Amino acid sequence: MCKHRQIRLAVVCLGGLLMIAAAQSQEPTKQASTLYPPDIVERMRHNVANDPWAREVYDSVVQAAQPWMERSDDQLWALMFGPSITRSWMVWSNGHCPACGTDVPMYNWKMDALERPWKVQCPHCSALFPTNDFEAFYRSGLDERGLFEPGRADRSLLFNAEHSEAEDPLRGFGVDDGEGYVDGDKRWRFIGAYLIYGQWKQAIVAGIRILAAAHVLTGEPHYAHKAAVMLDRVADVYPSFDFGAQALVYEVKGARGYVSTWHDACEETREMVQAYDMIFEAIRDDKDLVAFLSAKAEACGIENPKASWLDIQRNIEGRILRDALNNRPKITTNYPRTEIAVAIILATLGWKEHEQPYWEVVDAMLKQATAVDGVTGEKGLAGYSCFTIRALALFLAEFSKAEPRFLAKVVERHPRLRETYRFFIDTRCLDQYYPLSGDTGSFAKPVGQYVGVQFLKPGLLDQSFSYWTFLPPSMYTFLWRLYELTGDEAYVQTLYDGNDRSLVGLPFDLYGENPEAFREQVAAVLERRGVEVDLGSVNKREWHLAILRSGQGVHRRALWLDYDSGGGHGHADGMNLGLFAKGLDLMPEFGYPPVQYGGWGSPRARWYTMTAAHNAVVVDGANTANGAGETTLWADGRVLHAMRANAPQLNQGRRFERTALLIDVSDEAFYVVDVFRVSGGSDHAKFFHSHFGEATPHGLALEPAADYGHGTHMRNFRMDAGVEPGWHVDWRVEDRYDLLPERAEVRLRYTDLTRDAQAGLAEGWIVAGSFDSTQELWIPRVVVRRQATEGEALESTFVAVIQPYETEPVGRTIRRLTPAGKDGTVLSDTHVALEVNLVDGRKDLLIARDSSASDLADVLLDADPELATDAELCLVRLAPDGTVAHAVLCNGSYAHCGNLHAELAAPAAFTEWPAGG
Repeated sequence: MCKHRQIRLAVVCLGGLLMIAAAQSQEPTKQASTLYPPDIVERMRHNVANDPWAREVYDSVVQAAQPWMERSDDQLWALMFGPSITRSWMVWSNGHCPACGTDVPMYNWKMDALERPWKVQCPHCSALFPTNDFEAFYRSGLDERGLFEPGRADRSLLFNAEHSEAEDPLRGFGVDDGEGYVDGDKRWRFIGAYLIYGQWKQAIVAGIRILAAAHVLTGEPHYAHKAAVMLDRVADVYPSFDFGAQALVYEVKGARGYVSTWHDACEETREMVQAYDMIFEAIRDDKDLVAFLSAKAEACGIENPKASWLDIQRNIEGRILRDALNNRPKITTNYPRTEIAVAIILATLGWKEHEQPYWEVVDAMLKQATAVDGVTGEKGLAGYSCFTIRALALFLAEFSKAEPRFLAKVVERHPRLRETYRFFIDTRCLDQYYPLSGDTGSFAKPVGQYVGVQFLKPGLLDQSFSYWTFLPPSMYTFLWRLYELTGDEAYVQTLYDGNDRSLVGLPFDLYGENPEAFREQVAAVLERRGVEVDLGSVNKREWHLAILRSGQGVHRRALWLDYDSGGGHGHADGMNLGLFAKGLDLMPEFGYPPVQYGGWGSPRARWYTMTAAHNAVVVDGANTANGAGETTLWADGRVLHAMRANAPQLNQGRRFERTALLIDVSDEAFYVVDVFRVSGGSDHAKFFHSHFGEATPHGLALEPAADYGHGTHMRNFRMDAGVEPGWHVDWRVEDRYDLLPERAEVRLRYTDLTRDAQAGLAEGWIVAGSFDSTQELWIPRVVVRRQATEGEALESTFVAVIQPYETEPVGRTIRRLTPAGKDGTVLSDTHVALEVNLVDGRKDLLIARDSSASDLADVLLDADPELATDAELCLVRLAPDGTVAHAVLCNGSYAHCGNLHAELAAPAAFTEWPAGG
């Protein structure tokens, strides 16, 4: 699912490396549990006895452990397999069911290793594969070590169990010998995928994790015993797994990992390490464990005799914990999850002996993890950007259980942690959206809750507790501690929102001391500050994301600009513009690339990452280069909210500048002005799309035209080669996700005012969903194109006004005007002036001057009334009687218009009249 791109820890000091090297080779020194000392376990069991929520967790974990408790030690030991069968990350990434023919892409096949061992089920027709009794075939191939050797297996068992007669034409249908069922050029790797998702993840790793959790909750040693049987058996063979040499992803050779590919291998290794820490103090004196494992070692010729607890400890620590340290590439994943795993391994091996290398890893990790506006800088804002930060929160909270000062200590050492979890508060829009920058989300779909942490609830073990232990620390408590450290009430409002705006059950903390006091403290903050986070406009200058906000409640809107391109899990999305309003994503990103159509390099997956797939401008058909821009204008007033960024790095050092204005007309109504200035090349194409829906053009004489090409996935181009500025396209939104109130309608008008351009409509290909969907759609897209004559360097200024509305747009008429210099000289096309006549009789005059024309001091606009200013950006709003009701200057000192004679002593970045509220 992930791409092979990570931001890695670049430098660890030599002393830390030497001490980690020592940890890799030492004999066992662990004497006690690191993360589950007796006082923490006692507190947890006290909560189980006194807190109904904790008792629910207790009951669900104990119940979940029963399938493993019902199996003998021999059966649990036999669950583990060796690397002799080719493992596959997908049955077939873009495949279908051989029985019903329905698409079953990626991870959609169903597996239940405990109820239906060695079977994979179609999610549509429920057919089971392979059709042969693979378990019998597997057992026939076990060698003296208890591991499968394909050459020893009885191939006479390879037939369809429901069509066993030799002459039956279906005898070979669906049969898999471990290397897949083959039908012509098609191959379904049922067993190869089952080994990972069924046998490994469900039967083995989940069993170890659940049994360990059951032991901690109950204190019963038999849970720990059975977890240890499985953990030791995993250790016997774990070093022999090498995903890169033995397994496939998207039907091609994998990269690296253990049983699973690298990103999951890291988490699974850490999960087993934490499970080992949970059961350590119960199994070190387990004589029955020694007896059982020593007998197995003798019977199977295992080199380690398991004759004592020290032998077992050496096996588990040496062949899981230290093997991961010795083979770090196998667990190298998205930053900083590898560093988290390494730190937990070091601490688990023995805190006293490994404290120094632990802090070397943690300090370097936190420095890098908070380097970009408090986060890593990895793209995929509601995905990869937050996945690593979520893991970091769990890590920090895990070590805070036993040491209450731990979080304060790391914040003192790394002050940018104060920004880390605020980042995802600041970038959340309308309580349900995030700008989908990079590999994340799906087209126009809400994200939902705050993504900076994963809020964990009882009774949802398979979903909520994934990728940590089954007894995770509370993220509600974690956010409260951040509030205590920073005084920022937004953390309290966020944790409350994360519990569906309820105090009931908070803080869902198995390790907490007084949940009732916690709820009272939260209630007191909410009484004082309210439940809504007071969010204004924000510019994350290091992450290169700016968000303009206005409105309240259901009328909130947010206009965002992504002014960089590329990066880890990033797209060629330089200067992409987005808009959330009316409860919808009205200028959506396409989302996570559809890798189900052949992997990351497939044409459809690449299409999602292309500049042309975004609300952006493409120069000569090329993607924007990797790089970043800078903000050159920022204003956030009562009526005008403005941002401008320039990013020549994205366009071969040439101008690539976008100005975006969010202009309020009332509490409910607003419009957006978009000015995109581009230089260089000979072909500039601007693309625009909105939500699902129908697009109707007005003022265009459309004729069939050639496709855009350049590897894009668009079709049905219809263009007008002689268009005049002022044409528009109306979207009637289709509410596919049922986000709007019943009978509510939302529309959007795109009005284009670009001069000397071709314009028209096309259709762009998308998947209505994420990488688990194959529902294909073609959405309407606006195309505005300017092309130079041969040899001419093209310079374009794309101008548009965007108006979301329900019954009628707020702008009755919109005109582009021509500004002049003080001497009356007409200014070039790069200087933009608009007149927007509002439906209530008011009128807006707007000047967005070309800031690169530094020698131009004054601009005159021949309007009614005339407007004169030296500002780079000027908005004047006229009342129905023609008097000036409101005016805004950005980077200017005066504005004269009718009854307005506003002058400053010196140019100011932002000035607003009237000056009061």
